[in-house]
Amino acid sequence: MPSEQAAGTPSRRGYHHGDLRNALTEAAVERARAAGPQAIVLREAARATGVSSTAAYRHFANHHELVVAVKDHGLALLAATMRAELAKGEPCPDPGDEAMRRLRAAGLGYVRFAFAEPGLFRTIFFGGAEEEPMVGRRQTAEVEGDDGKGYGTPDVSDESYALMSEALDELVALGRLPQERRRYSDVVMWSAVHGLSVLLLDTELARLPDDVKADIVSRGLDVALNGL
Repeated sequence: MPSEQAAGTPSRRGYHHGDLRNALTEAAVERARAAGPQAIVLREAARATGVSSTAAYRHFANHHELVVAVKDHGLALLAATMRAELAKGEPCPDPGDEAMRRLRAAGLGYVRFAFAEPGLFRTIFFGGAEEEPMVGRRQTAEVEGDDGKGYGTPDVSDESYALMSEALDELVALGRLPQERRRYSDVVMWSAVHGLSVLLLDTELARLPDDVKADIVSRGLDVALNGL
């Protein structure tokens, strides 16, 4: 599966007065895109934008705030790539088949984003302080009223997660997925596509030819979907 630029990737634009926060974010995004989360440095973003570190600190109090801004940018691009994959396919006439098609397409878009933007992908899931949850993960207070999905699943405000979660909900509504099997199906699908992405990016499997990687991804999605 050859790398391609993720859908919705904006072109780099110069800084102009009143837009410094966005300009700093874009400079940090470019650094993350090239070399991953460790490359995000506020002083370097300020230098690339042509402003002083003092000016940059008026918009980002610390390194963590800049990393979060880059993660948010990456999540938006991830969701855009997944939406683009959904739009490629021909809708199925049967609603249940269409929900399965959408679930598969969303998963494929996830992996394709990882291949196209490995630096941003690694940044999105880069862990900060131990007390800080990974971006998008639900907190206990938010799931005290159990919705059948379970603690620890991503927040529905994360569109990349919602695209898969909504398809799973449709499968339940249509009788294609028993309600008792809905719980944690989000995590199962997420772990399938995320695990494929990490293995094919950051292990010896990264050296495989693109067509072999594509076959592995396709087979992995088959296994995950058939296991629902």
